[in-house]
Amino acid sequence: MDPLHLQYFKFSGRMIALALRHNIHVGVLFDRTLFLRLAGRPITLDDIVDADPSLHASCKKILEMDPSLVDSDVLGLRFVREVNVFGSRSATELLPGGKDISVNSGNRQEFIDLLIRDTFVNSTRYQLGYFAQGFSSMLGEPILQTAFFQSLDVEDFDEMIGGSKDSIDVKQWRAHTHHRGY
Repeated sequence: MDPLHLQYFKFSGRMIALALRHNIHVGVLFDRTLFLRLAGRPITLDDIVDADPSLHASCKKILEMDPSLVDSDVLGLRFVREVNVFGSRSATELLPGGKDISVNSGNRQEFIDLLIRDTFVNSTRYQLGYFAQGFSSMLGEPILQTAFFQSLDVEDFDEMIGGSKDSIDVKQWRAHTHHRGY
């Protein structure tokens, strides 16, 4: 990994905020989970459907499984998230002592919430922190960043930063345009 990679995230945050301030479309669309993190909002199972369809489907199946089947420990799940980092496998406990805690019907929602939090929040906290620093440095005050993102939906933000995906309806444009003095 490049030793300056965190500075690149900070630079990216500055450039995107600067483009927004000057109404320049940069053609970038933000993932819903990234947008929610910047807004300081929690990420739920429904929010990850586009970011990680496989994880979303797996979590949905765990929640929909028969409680007696989950309690039988047939899945063999523990409060641990295994990840591949540069070719080596490592395990992160989602709770202290998580490797010894089995997922059952009573704690499966907590397991999924912690898994989503670790996947989409904890694992990228440094990169997003630097991006947020760069972004807020162009807004003037860090508090303005949270207020800015809380006032928008991800679709509104994507349109501001990437432009509209829809084609222009010329008939509607003409109907709502008034020419004076031309």
